[in-house]
Amino acid sequence: MNYSLAQAGNVTALAGILVTILNYYGYTILQTELEAIIGAIVVIVGIIISWVGRYRKGDLTVAGFRK
Repeated sequence: MNYSLAQAGNVTALAGILVTILNYYGYTILQTELEAIIGAIVVIVGIIISWVGRYRKGDLTVAGFRK
């Protein structure tokens, strides 16, 4: 893969945050509750992707501490 897994996680989390911010200011694409749920799920998935990517790199433990 030519793209960083950590950066993919960051982009995913950013997309979720943008959905949450747009929802807060009243810009609705879907129903409000559905947008909030999708935004939260996308943020969580982005963070998990980033975390797993750093762990797979080998310089961090599962808990996030440096080896």
